[in-house]
Amino acid sequence: YLKLNIDKELLDNANSHALKNGTNITAHIESYFKSLNLSNKRLNILDLIEGLEKPNLSQYGNLKEYYYQDKLNS
Repeated sequence: YLKLNIDKELLDNANSHALKNGTNITAHIESYFKSLNLSNKRLNILDLIEGLEKPNLSQYGNLKEYYYQDKLNS
């Protein structure tokens, strides 16, 4: 159970909008809260990079050469 204080005009407009779209305000609020929760679970860029497959390259190889060879083979 949740109690909110919302401006009456804003609430009326939101309710009308929800009814026109075949839903209700509760569904919109729940959807919003779920989107907030999901955004907190996003990985940062460093975690994403560390999760990438490691390339099979020689430590002392010519990266420019590897790049062009890969382009030709693709």
